[in-house]
Parts: sequence; structure tokens; C-alpha cells
Amino acid sequence: MTTPTGRLAWAQAQTYDAVDDRAVITALSRGRIGLVSPPVVEAGTGLQLIVRGGWLGVASCGDRSNAVVGDRVDNTVQANPGPGTGSREDVLWCDTYPDEGYWELTVVTLAQAAGRFGLPIAGLVVPANANLASQMTIIPMDASLDRRLMSHSTFNGVVQPGVGWNYGTWGQAAAINCPSQPVVMEPGQWYKVRYFARNPDLVQGPSFIGRLGVGYRTAGQDVSTSILAAESCISYAATNRPTSAIVEWVFRHAKNDARVTRVFDGRMWHEGNGIYRIGSRTGGGNQPHLTLTVEDAGS
Repeated sequence: MTTPTGRLAWAQAQTYDAVDDRAVITALSRGRIGLVSPPVVEAGTGLQLIVRGGWLGVASCGDRSNAVVGDRVDNTVQANPGPGTGSREDVLWCDTYPDEGYWELTVVTLAQAAGRFGLPIAGLVVPANANLASQMTIIPMDASLDRRLMSHSTFNGVVQPGVGWNYGTWGQAAAINCPSQPVVMEPGQWYKVRYFARNPDLVQGPSFIGRLGVGYRTAGQDVSTSILAAESCISYAATNRPTSAIVEWVFRHAKNDARVTRVFDGRMWHEGNGIYRIGSRTGGGNQPHLTLTVEDAGS
């Protein structure tokens, strides 16, 4: 009987398949992708973006394996002109080509980035009719390979009473939406989404029930497509009596699901006709009224 044997997978001198090397990278990074050393991205001449050398990351390859990407020298990437009206969110993306053994930097729209293999390395906000990279807002990406807190965002509304908080449904409350940064969902990973409301209170009206909820959508989709995933009640026992509320959603991205980039949304709405406000009594300091966090809870 032959004893089963296997080849040790590291960069040994003996002949071995590149997929073995990527399997080692995947194992050591625990299946996660992200930047280890974020790049410095600057506006160049015309529509050119300069990606300074020294960046490093782990990118997906589309075959359940990951690869190391990065460069020690500067690179130049061509951005795209601005739209005729409004603004557009673009992503500086690192595409991977494992069969050919190379990576490539390109600029894509946020919609094109959804479900794309590789790694985002910077964000861009492109204003209308922009024809220079210097007219764009470059949004750096943080180092995230071993980061537990994947996104932290806040929303500050009008403290004084008014119609700003008087939305009656999850869909209507999109007007005061608090979105996360785009977050890559890895198969088999657990995540925790938490939304906290500081000092909401009822200014006028009978005692009503408020709602605090979190939802999700695919990165690049309109805010109106967000699906409510979890909600919590806000109980107003009396007028001018501030309270607080938290909703948490803990879930697992199924092992058999594809890697996907999502945006999570936090919203607050109310049942009944009253006048509400938030952040009315913070006790000093500069605390946000609403806070949304997304955490990687492990596998």
C-alpha cells in the first residue's frame, strides 16, 4: 500500500503550481483581502493619477484563492472624465489575472466594482464635466487586511424639532440615511452591523413608538434599493425625555455564497404624527447623533 504524500506549498526551489502559492497566501490571510500598506494617490497632469510606490495588499483572484499585489515604484493610471451633470463615484481598482500571473490598475465606476475580483485601493468623487484629475476628490483606502472595524460612519441631523425626523417607514427614511463605506463580504465570515441613536426625544404629541433599523444593498446600487434587515423600537414615554436606542444585526455570509461588496444603511423612523428631534442633550462634547459601524466578527 502506497503512503499518501503531498507537496509542501511554499516558494521552494522544486517545481510546483502557482495555485499552490496562492493557496498559501489565502491560508495565511485567513481568506481575507485588503490593503496592508495603502498607496498614496495624487493628481497628475490631465486625467492622470499617480500611484506612489510602496503599497501592498492581498487581492482576490476569482478561483477562491488570493494573491499579493503591490509595487515599489510609482505608477500612472488614467482616470475618466466627469459626467455631464451631477457627480460620479469611481474606484481605483487592482484587477488580478492569475492565469497570466499579473495585476493591473484601472479606474472603474462603483457599479462596475460590485462583485469584481481584485482589490480596491482608492476612491474617487468625479464632479460634472471634470477633465482634470486635480478636480477630483481622492479618497484614500485604509489598511484593512487584519482590521476588525470595517466601517465607521456618522450622521448629524438638525437638533431643533422639525419634519426632518418625521418619516413613517424604512423607505421614506432614506432621506436621512447613514451609509457605511463599501464592505467586502467574505464567504464564511461573521459580521456585526450596529446603529446607535444618541438622545432622540419626542417634542410634541402623544407617546409613540420609533424605529431604528439597519439594511443593506449591493455597492453601487441606489439608496432606495436598500433592504431592511433588522430593527429595534424606540419608546417615548413622555415629551422632552431623551432616550437612546441601539440595533444590532449579526449574520454570517454563507460559505457557498460569492464574495460581494455591500453598503449597509442605518435609518430612524416613527409611527404616528408627532414632532421629534435627536441629539438634544449630549452633555457636552462633539458626539455624533447617529453612528453606524460594521465589524468583522471572524469565521
